[in-house]
Amino acid sequence: MGWWKKLFGRTSDKSLDGATYQVATTLYSWDGKRSAEIRKFDNGQTYLLESEWVDGTEFRERHEGRMVGPFRSPKHAEQFIVSTAWFSGD
Repeated sequence: MGWWKKLFGRTSDKSLDGATYQVATTLYSWDGKRSAEIRKFDNGQTYLLESEWVDGTEFRERHEGRMVGPFRSPKHAEQFIVSTAWFSGD
């Protein structure tokens, strides 16, 4: 489990309830059917909110709206998501 913490940063028991965040960036897959919003929280943690295209301009959140993370930084979150088979459409 040490490699997991080293790669993605420390996990925390801190709740995100009531925490504020800034959207660092929103990434889109090459075909525009998947997106990942990178959120940097005021407690220092970074999470991803993944979404898939449904119809028109509508996207539906994956994982029932649960975020993926935490990551050490927005850059680490970006490196993670672009390397996934889901984001690349495989």
